[in-house]
Amino acid sequence: MFTLSEIGLYLCFSILVGGLLLQIVPANHRPTLVLSKKYLLWAVAGIGVLSFMPVLRVILFFISDPNFNPWLLTTSVLFSFEIGQAWWVSLALSVVLFIMILRTNQAGRSSQEIVVVKLVVAFGLVLALGWSSHAASYFEWRGFFAHTAHFLAMVVWLGILLVTGWFSKGMENWSTFLAWFHPLAITCVLITTSAGIILTLDISPEYLNGWILSYGQALLIKHLLLIPLLLFGFINGFLLKKRLKELPNFNPLGWFRAESVFVLAIFGVTAFMGQQETPHNVAATLKMAEPSPLFTYLYQGVLDRNPSLSLAVNGNSAILFAAALMFAAMVVLAFWKKMPPYISVVMGILFTVTGYLALMLSIR
Repeated sequence: MFTLSEIGLYLCFSILVGGLLLQIVPANHRPTLVLSKKYLLWAVAGIGVLSFMPVLRVILFFISDPNFNPWLLTTSVLFSFEIGQAWWVSLALSVVLFIMILRTNQAGRSSQEIVVVKLVVAFGLVLALGWSSHAASYFEWRGFFAHTAHFLAMVVWLGILLVTGWFSKGMENWSTFLAWFHPLAITCVLITTSAGIILTLDISPEYLNGWILSYGQALLIKHLLLIPLLLFGFINGFLLKKRLKELPNFNPLGWFRAESVFVLAIFGVTAFMGQQETPHNVAATLKMAEPSPLFTYLYQGVLDRNPSLSLAVNGNSAILFAAALMFAAMVVLAFWKKMPPYISVVMGILFTVTGYLALMLSIR
C-alpha cells in the first residue's frame, strides 16, 4: 500500500510540475498539449492525500505498542514530529494550489504571471517533501538540500517528458521543443546525479555491502535502470533531432512514451526503497533485519554478519556483462535501424536483468 502511494505521489508531482512548466513555454516551442485542468487538479489532490501516507506509516508503527494512547500518539505525530508538520504545510499549499487551478478556465489557460505563482507554490510542495525525507531527518540541512535538489531536478526533467509523451498531439514544433528541452534535461541529469551521489554516500556509505539488504538491492536496480533511461535520453535528445530534420513528418511520441516505461520503473523502485531499512551500517542493520531474499538466492558464498564484499569477474559474469553491453547497444541500434520503440524497451529491460545478474554473480 505504501509503495503504491509513493509511486502515485511521484506521478502527481511529475504531472503537476511538468504541466505547469509547459504552460509558460510559448505555444510555438512545444507540441500541442491536451492536458486539461482536471488532470492538474487530480495531481494536486493526490499530493495532498498521498503525502499523508508516510505520516500514517509512522502512526501505525507506534500504535501497535499497547503502551501508547492512540489519540495522544496521533496528535503527537501530527503536530510534534517533523514529518507531521511537513504534511500540514503540504496540505495547506495543496489547498491553495487547488483553488488557483480551479479558478482557471476549462482549458487550463491563465496568465503567465499566475502560472509562475502556481509554480512557486508547487516548489513549496517540493520543499515540504524534502523536509519530511529520510535524508533530512538523518543529515539535517545537508540531507534536506540534497534530497530537494535530487527530487526537483527529477520531476522537472521527467515531468516534462511524461506530460509531453502522454498529453500532446500532432507533430508540430517538436524540433523547437527539443532545442530547449534537451539542454534542460542534461542539466537536470547532472543535478540529479550529483545530489544522488551525495545521498548514496550518506545513506549507504557501504555501497557494495548494502546489496545484502533490500534497500541496497533496490538501489542497485535503480542505478541499472538509469542507464537505459539515459540511452533513451540520448535517442530523444540527439538522434531524434536528426531524424526530424530528415523526416519532418516523423512522430516522436512513441519514443517519448517508451522512455516513460523506465521512468515508471524507477519511480516504483524508489518508492520501494522508501519502505526499507536504510543501510547506514550494514552489520548493525543485519542484527535487526533479514538479508534480501534476492541476495541470499543468488549469493554463492557464506554470509558473514560483519560482511566485506568485493567484486571479481568470473566466466559466467563475464558472459553476462558482454550480453548486457550488447543489449545496451541494441537500445540505440533499434532506433537507428528504424525499429518500433518497444524493441528498445525490451533491450533496456534485458540490459537491466543481465547487468544485475552479472554483478550479483561477481560478488565474493
